[in-house]
Amino acid sequence: MTGEEIENQIVLGKKNLREELNSFFQGYSFKRVFLVAGKSFSKLPIGKEIEEIFSDLGISSYHFSAFQANPRLEEVEAGIDAYSAFQGDSILAVGGGSALDTAKCIKLFAGLSKEQSYLEQEFRENDIPLLVHPTTAGTGSESTPFAVIYKGGEKCSVEHESIYPKYRIEDARSLRSLPLYQKKVTLLDALSHAMEAIWSKYSNEDSRAYGQKAISLILTNYKAYLSLENKNDAKVQGKASSAEDPSQSVLESIAEAANLAGKAIAVTKTTAGHALSYKLGSLYQLPHGLATAMVNRALYPFMCREKSRMIHPENLLFLAKCFLAETEEEGAKRYLEILEDLEIIPTLSVKAGDLENLVAAVNPERLSNHPIALREEDIRLLYKEILGGK
Repeated sequence: MTGEEIENQIVLGKKNLREELNSFFQGYSFKRVFLVAGKSFSKLPIGKEIEEIFSDLGISSYHFSAFQANPRLEEVEAGIDAYSAFQGDSILAVGGGSALDTAKCIKLFAGLSKEQSYLEQEFRENDIPLLVHPTTAGTGSESTPFAVIYKGGEKCSVEHESIYPKYRIEDARSLRSLPLYQKKVTLLDALSHAMEAIWSKYSNEDSRAYGQKAISLILTNYKAYLSLENKNDAKVQGKASSAEDPSQSVLESIAEAANLAGKAIAVTKTTAGHALSYKLGSLYQLPHGLATAMVNRALYPFMCREKSRMIHPENLLFLAKCFLAETEEEGAKRYLEILEDLEIIPTLSVKAGDLENLVAAVNPERLSNHPIALREEDIRLLYKEILGGK
């Protein structure tokens, strides 16, 4: 997607969230909203407000929450059946990447035939309105035309411009209630998106601008963000959003960083940092953001050593400048220092055969965006380092 297409998204919540939401639902005359959200939706600050707005406007809603942290195809199929039975006129997704990806696939697949696997059909546009609100700051799914679901335990990437959400809600209050570990792994996901969008083979002025701003916001705010007290009570969260509370600015900056990183990757798509992370994450049960960080911890210095093989090697120097460094190698060092500061990289329990399984599982097509053509020996070397030299 181009920056111009990305910026066509309609954003609610820039000034008065309650008033903007009320005007939105009233103006579009939605009457049957299919809500895709976790079971804790009503406990979120925005959850109570949306429920009150629906009550005031006489809007019926169906709350679909039957999906896992890594949504499966059969859960999406159940969502499509529920959407059809409810006869919804719009979809509202509230949650992390799993909720948003589930909603995107429900929208995309709803117009396809049930006689054939949805993943095997040609995707096409439909007119189901999709409104999304991210409650974490990591995937940037609220501003990408991508979704991830699982079929038979295998990760399946779904891409179509029609699932780029036309409407997005800004509200950073929910970030305050995230557990510290989730804050860290989602932050790493956003950072990986920003980095990969800068060094991608298809990096351009838009992706570099989005990525640079995202990294700047993360570097400026991540320590304050991680130090904020975890407050789960919706009333406390609502109170904490007052203009007098300086921590609200931190939350908003982190939310903006994740969104910008999502926009950046919407321009370029992901690179080897993600391609090498998929099997790693499933093999060792790692959160996605952590798996990408563990790959990029080895990949970033490798690229600095092999920059003569890069398409557009100047992008590595641009990335270094984003990390406030003067050389490519110093930029990689700054990134490694952030990972050390987060104290989150685990020691893996490596078993015999794991290395070969990882190397064999890499999909060459997913490496096509990487600025260095990675050979099998490169991939093996990287995995050896990721696994701790084993």
